[in-house]
Amino acid sequence: MAVQWQIALLLFSAFLSFLSVAFFTRLSRRDKEQDHKRDEADKKIEQDTHAREDIISRLLKLEMSLAVIDEKVIPISTALQAILVKELTHYHTPIMDELMTRIGPPSRLSDEEEELLALALFERTQDMGLLISSSERDAAFILPAIMRRAKAECALLESVKAQTYVLKFVTVENLPAR
Repeated sequence: MAVQWQIALLLFSAFLSFLSVAFFTRLSRRDKEQDHKRDEADKKIEQDTHAREDIISRLLKLEMSLAVIDEKVIPISTALQAILVKELTHYHTPIMDELMTRIGPPSRLSDEEEELLALALFERTQDMGLLISSSERDAAFILPAIMRRAKAECALLESVKAQTYVLKFVTVENLPAR
């Protein structure tokens, strides 16, 4: 009977050894898996951070390019208006001079003042005769229509600028604990 107890004790200790090895092996594997998952999560966070920084950098470049374009784009009617005003630089009455300084862009003339300027330009073409060139005469005829067109373009641009959307980023500063 003593031998049977020794064999039973030997089998029980072997069984306990097997269980402890299995337990600690499983625990070690779990720790390694957690470390591996943590490393993967860190890499993913780092990749996402780089991707976000890249997107923000590209967005800033686009915004800067758009700002440069917005600054440099002048409606064609406004540019033509400036050319015509430059052409009409001789033999003005004081009222006409004052009105032409307020043509714009943006126009600071009321509708009545625009009509008064158009009338003054027409009278100028009639009164001056041969003292003004044909190109100056043509500019005087064209300017009122171009002024109306430039005013409409400026209003259109302002309405487009008012409707632009601004993309805002929200960053999360507190990342989840590991």
